[in-house]
Amino acid sequence: MTVDTAATAPEQRPKTATRRIVVAVALALVFVVIIVIAYVATRIPPRTSEYLSPTSGSPDGSRALVAVLRDQGVTVETPDTLADVRALDSDPDETTLMLFDNMVVLGPEQRQQLLDVADRIIVVEPYDEELADYAPGIVLETSTFGGTSEADCALSAVEKAESIQGPAYLYNTSDSENPVIGCFADGDEVYSVVRVSTGGTEVTIVGPGGTFTNGSILGAGNAAFALNLLGEDETLIWYRPGLADLESGEVPTLENLTPPWVTPVLVLMLLVLLAAGIWRGRRVGPLVTEKLPVIVRANETMEGRARLYERAGAREHALDSLRIGTIARLAVSCGLPKRSTVDEVVLAVSALTGRARAEVSALLLDGVPPTDGALVKLSDDLLLLEAEVSRVTRGR
Repeated sequence: MTVDTAATAPEQRPKTATRRIVVAVALALVFVVIIVIAYVATRIPPRTSEYLSPTSGSPDGSRALVAVLRDQGVTVETPDTLADVRALDSDPDETTLMLFDNMVVLGPEQRQQLLDVADRIIVVEPYDEELADYAPGIVLETSTFGGTSEADCALSAVEKAESIQGPAYLYNTSDSENPVIGCFADGDEVYSVVRVSTGGTEVTIVGPGGTFTNGSILGAGNAAFALNLLGEDETLIWYRPGLADLESGEVPTLENLTPPWVTPVLVLMLLVLLAAGIWRGRRVGPLVTEKLPVIVRANETMEGRARLYERAGAREHALDSLRIGTIARLAVSCGLPKRSTVDEVVLAVSALTGRARAEVSALLLDGVPPTDGALVKLSDDLLLLEAEVSRVTRGR
């Protein structure tokens, strides 16, 4: 049984280590796949530079919607700056302002100025900074990816659309300072479309901005929703603030531009990392002694150490090992107590064998072999000394 264990143990260890590595890699891959799936399933398509551009024909642009609105007799203005918006000669009672501040470049004062431009403002996918001015108390809750939402409120554009399809930002209205109309609910007081009156101006918060794009306008009732929402008045101001408005505005921060799903994913990753550390981390505690799986014979150990000493040229270490063992055995043969000193052993051996004390001391303490041959001779002399002491003590 001992031989079989010695033969199989070295083979089992690499297999066990390999299995652990494979399991760890597999768990890591599963974790990465879960994160990727969660990211893809919850993220809203990124806002490109052409997103909701009234002149872009790309899938993210809105040129098709603008063209249809113009065909229906709506005057669509596309100013580039806030100054251009204020310079337009339009009647606020007959004007709708569609605002999409992609980079949140407008400051609070600039946003307040827009409340005087039109009696109806449609704010597309706003962040909390914009909501604080246009719809106090309403906050960005989260986002949802894809799916179809059925009409569930009394807004004319929503009723005519019957349903919309696509990703959307969701807004919590529980702390709103004014009465609200919420549409396309996704929980208790959480909606993707919200209408509220702020300072006499009708403000509509639109979370599913993708319904206005060329690539999504034909999905479900998206076209009916967009045309009826944006085409109620004779004039539509399609305003996307640019970097030119930064001069008197506020530079967007990383927090403003970070999608809402980033923080939950980071927290989840930290929790998983902590759980993995607790699960797989090594416990620090006292050493545990274990029996060796094999039995090593004394002569094998002796030969192994001898080879190591020989390879390192450590004659003195080898000689010390030989002398320590010889002195211990001589002390027992001479009947000396365990705590006897080397000098006492030398005296006892000298008295028993009749050898000179200097000769015994040279063998047990003082002699230093200059070569390997001298070391072997000294080892033989130690064996002869032990044999001589043994004969004397047996004779007695």
